[in-house]
Amino acid sequence: MASQPQPDYRIDLRPYRILFWPFLLPVALLLALYNKISPIPFKIYALRVERVGQMAGNQEEICCAIDLGLYPKEFRVFIHRDHPSNSVLLEMQKRVLPINNWFLPLFDICHKLGGLGVSSMELHRITGYDTEKNTQRTKQHLFFTQDEIDEAECQCKELGIDTNKPFVPVLARDNSYLVHINEPTDMDNYRNVDIDTFIPAMEYLASSYKVIRMGSVVSQKLKTKHPQILDYSLSGKRSELLDIYLSAKCSFFFSTGTGLDSIASCCFRLPVLYVNFLPVSAVPLFKPGSLFIPKKYWHVKEERYLKMSELLDQIGFMCTPRELTPLGIVIHDNTHDEILDATREMVARLDGSWTDTAEDEKMQKQFWSTFEKTGRLPYLGRIGTDFLKQHPNWLE
Repeated sequence: MASQPQPDYRIDLRPYRILFWPFLLPVALLLALYNKISPIPFKIYALRVERVGQMAGNQEEICCAIDLGLYPKEFRVFIHRDHPSNSVLLEMQKRVLPINNWFLPLFDICHKLGGLGVSSMELHRITGYDTEKNTQRTKQHLFFTQDEIDEAECQCKELGIDTNKPFVPVLARDNSYLVHINEPTDMDNYRNVDIDTFIPAMEYLASSYKVIRMGSVVSQKLKTKHPQILDYSLSGKRSELLDIYLSAKCSFFFSTGTGLDSIASCCFRLPVLYVNFLPVSAVPLFKPGSLFIPKKYWHVKEERYLKMSELLDQIGFMCTPRELTPLGIVIHDNTHDEILDATREMVARLDGSWTDTAEDEKMQKQFWSTFEKTGRLPYLGRIGTDFLKQHPNWLE
């Protein structure tokens, strides 16, 4: 069987190792010795930058942990082993973290030799889900320079976007993204959705907001002619700066839990509406004001949807066809009505017109009490009210 091609975002150091190993190997060994005797070691940490979601969430989590004194005292520098998914975001992060890829060859040597107590992949493996709610205990870290603001506003003007008026970015990923970065699609295609199911919700939002369809790579045009809906993805004027700027300045972000929504939620502390979210065990609702509805797990043989308790006990984080097909389970996306209901609730909650009934609160408590048996911390967000009414299996 032919091996899978390398994803296009990898930085390939192999042709250059013959050049830098002879010079940097002694440095690596000296640093290893220094770290054994020094009370303040020198460490090189690898960061995730190949996808904007991990790039945003992970690095913000690191900034929060540093502010809260959760890491040991040490001299630290950060490197990235992949090409960044957004170079503007990387430059913004360099303002608050000592990221310097001149140390990448030294990291490469130490990593190949088992770390030597110098290189570390520890921070590369964090989730960015903010399970300890550290973003609620620390200040926002990222900021735009005046030059970036001026350039972003100029680009917005060309697209007809007035950032002084409310707007909502909408991000619904399709299969073209994974094909574009040359990554195997069968492992992560559970996040793909049909943008057509978002149209009723987008047109509803367009009565009060400018609606901006996001995404660096999409295959399908929006089937709507509403003047307040902009297909920014296919406008020909998409930019890395504007991706970040729109995510940071919006009223709320509307997403399937992929990529840029982490800019809004983690980096700029904004509420997010998540629809078609999977896996439910990883829903990032540690931000006040956020709302979600999940995709549904259908048991083919028994012709029913799985209960919440079954998902937590038997499924956990499984969500790919490779994992679920042997169990006779398929994933069903949210319908356009479910997405529209959740959108209406999100808007009403944000403008203060939503009122929860006693039964609504009872269902929320029942759902989260079941969820918290996983051992995760209490949540600050909510699951969609109408979704729970329509799918009582999520309360069992």
